[in-house]
Formats: sequence, C-alpha cells, structure tokens
Amino acid sequence: MMNKEEFEKYFKLHNKIVLYTKDNIPITFSKEYHFHFSGGHYEFDIADCEDLADFCKKRGLYLKPSKIQ
Repeated sequence: MMNKEEFEKYFKLHNKIVLYTKDNIPITFSKEYHFHFSGGHYEFDIADCEDLADFCKKRGLYLKPSKIQ
C-alpha cells in the first residue's frame, strides 16, 4: 500500500495510476487539477495525495492485482 509521499512522487512522473481491489477490480485515478476516481460504477474527485492514501487504506486498494486462491 502506498502512502502520501509515494503518491506525490509517482504523480510527478505519471498522469494516472491503476489500483486494484482485493477482488482484482481495477480502479483508475487520473491527475487533473485534482485526482479523479473512476471504476466500480463510481466516479468522483479526491483533493490531494493524503486523501488518496487514506482512501486506499480504508478501501484496501493495492498497486498490483492479488493472486486469487
């Protein structure tokens, strides 16, 4: 799981990131004037990297899909 600093570093180089739920559902965040969430039948904006890190922690989002057992 990434923290605020890692997200800030990542978004200096990239415009979007794909994270995955435990069920391997891809969730896309894109960098605009804010972060935009798109996936799982929802779309909304997130203010900054700190909010993005909190959201990922609460929802259990990861950088890579997990292996289904």
